[in-house]
Amino acid sequence: MTVRTPRPHVARVLEQTRAALFVFDDAICGLSHRMDPAPIAREIHDRLFASGHRMPFLVTLNLDPIAMMWYAQDVNRDIGAEAVRLVRDAEVAVARTAVPVPEVREALHACHASGRRIAVVGDTSSDAMETYLDLHGLRQFVGAVVGREWLIPLPADDWTGEALLKKTVQELDAKLAHCALITLSPQSKHVARLAGIRSLGVVNKRGPRKHLADPPDAVAVSSMADLASGFATVPVLGT
Repeated sequence: MTVRTPRPHVARVLEQTRAALFVFDDAICGLSHRMDPAPIAREIHDRLFASGHRMPFLVTLNLDPIAMMWYAQDVNRDIGAEAVRLVRDAEVAVARTAVPVPEVREALHACHASGRRIAVVGDTSSDAMETYLDLHGLRQFVGAVVGREWLIPLPADDWTGEALLKKTVQELDAKLAHCALITLSPQSKHVARLAGIRSLGVVNKRGPRKHLADPPDAVAVSSMADLASGFATVPVLGT
């Protein structure tokens, strides 16, 4: 690994980061980009219709399987459980073919070697995330793996990414001020801000630097390789 010295504002965030939260379907791999969501959503639609449930017209147009899963759980417990299984099984199947984000292994290894704790978190089933991490030999670096079911049973309208991040911080036995969310997405960065967590954005075509490095609580690096260098060269403050 070529070691690059991080810029001062990046180093300031890194030295306060005792725990790194990697967004699974983002900083680890692009799982959702490999899924065809429509058949799963339609299967949930069909099972609800077959049970006699008549959903609002706008709901019938929703082809987001996770949104439909939450909806099914609200209106029919048995079909809601079937929907959870349908979405989970589809995610596990796709996880077996998904490709890692370039150099994420180096970033995880450097973070782990520096003594920082690591969690993988996301609105994906934990089974799919565990399958993926095991398949690619990444599980050894990761402490907590926190998927969406960690917040069940909450009503769908109470589920938020903010709540999931806070749950992940609890699982790591960390403080919000000592955590940083590793993400390629400006949207995830905003969720981190709501949760009171700093973010370390990794620049890519979906998240240009200007959208990932808005002050005061977010900075961005140019690649996973640069993030790995930062973890390797910047010790945690006070250690």
